[in-house]
Parts: sequence; structure tokens; C-alpha cells
Amino acid sequence: MKTYTLQRLRQSNLGTFGELRNEQGQLLCVTCEDPWNDNQRGESCIPAGLYTCLPHSGVKYKDVWEVVNVPNRSAILIHNGNTIRDTQGCILVGSAFGEVEHLPAVVNSKATLNRLRKELPSCFTLVVKDNDSPIPHR
Repeated sequence: MKTYTLQRLRQSNLGTFGELRNEQGQLLCVTCEDPWNDNQRGESCIPAGLYTCLPHSGVKYKDVWEVVNVPNRSAILIHNGNTIRDTQGCILVGSAFGEVEHLPAVVNSKATLNRLRKELPSCFTLVVKDNDSPIPHR
């Protein structure tokens, strides 16, 4: 299974922002997540760690990925959106960092998600690293 790395770059009460890279270190997109809120459902980014991503299609988000095996959490998706108003504990993707409605954001999210649907495999391993965290191990 291929491995992709989400390296978190900065975090504040307005969000957690990072970069998603492939196994060769190539930047695929930037990301926006909720700030760290003690791993609370719908309000927090997920802990740094090693996760499996599986295909997901629901009522609201179709042809996206679900991040599974998150401790004490479920329904964590990788999907489109711009700011923390658009995520309830999920990972949003975009082509660049910007600002939307006076909030830090990722932009061009729908186009970025459509591109990722062609580039990412249906199942993959996701390594989530905080700015100061070492590479996690299983």
C-alpha cells in the first residue's frame, strides 16, 4: 500500500494547516483541519499517527477517503472545503493557502479534490506528523 505524509506546518485556534506529500516528497496539496481540541469528535484534528485511508461515498461527500483507526473517533474524511467552518474533524484539501471570509483557508478545494481523485489510490496509508513529531511507527 502506498504511503502519503501529511506534515502539519502551523496551528492556531483558527485551524491546523499542513502539506500532503507522496512517497517521493512531491507536494500534492495543502490541508486545513480543526485545531487540536483533545481529539474531541467533530471539533479536533486527529492525533499525529499512522492511519489507513479507504474509499468513502456518502450522502454529502462522494468519492472521497475515510481515515480509519483513529483512536476514539470515526467518520474522519478527506474532502473539499476551505476553512474550519467546513470541517468537523475532517481533513480539507486545497491548492494553496489563502483567506476566505476573514479566516485562514485552503483555496481551490473542489478542483484539488478532483485532481486527487485521479492521483491517489483508493486505499493508502497516511502518516500524520505534527511540526515537532518524529515519524510514527505501527
